Amino acid sequence: MVKRGDKLPAEFRQEWLERNRELRKTAGKLLAPLIADGNILPGEPLYHGVASLYYPTIVEARAAHDKDIGKDAISVISEERVLFEKSGATYKTIGQLKVILTDVRKKELTPAQFKDAASKVYAKVESKTMIDAGVQKMVVSFAMPEKDKQPAFDSMLELYFATADEVKNAFSSPVIGDLRKEIEPLVDLDAPEIRIVVEESTL
Repeated sequence: MVKRGDKLPAEFRQEWLERNRELRKTAGKLLAPLIADGNILPGEPLYHGVASLYYPTIVEARAAHDKDIGKDAISVISEERVLFEKSGATYKTIGQLKVILTDVRKKELTPAQFKDAASKVYAKVESKTMIDAGVQKMVVSFAMPEKDKQPAFDSMLELYFATADEVKNAFSSPVIGDLRKEIEPLVDLDAPEIRIVVEESTL
């Protein structure tokens, strides 16, 4: 995740996509979301560009992770799991809307304890309820422990939507709020919240 700094949105968008096309040469798959236009959800996002790089082995992931990612950027190695996906859903290769939500675990929980407890919370989520709220797909990623540092976050939830109106409707309904309440007992509520609505491009 990166910030655009003093770059204009259009300038940052072009630079970000070009940079990630170069990174795509080393990754098996690369998703390069950019902050969505139009302030779909209230609040100023902490980051403006996100890249998800997929590698077949942890060794390759760590090699990419060790490279300089620049000032005010964060990088986390994680394991991803699709929690559910709406049957027949279609996704755009450019401009696919999704909401990214991250959590930092409470200090008294080990990474393994947090992953186990959070997985149980997400396992209880009824896919029909989320689909009725407009969610096309729900994906969770858990950060892999690092020997020498604490990752910027311990889990990342990604919710895919077809339209901006469906994002707004889902977050104004009790569905997302109830899900967040379920996970709150495991989460450090004083940690910075990363909540970004992005338009994802598959490179």
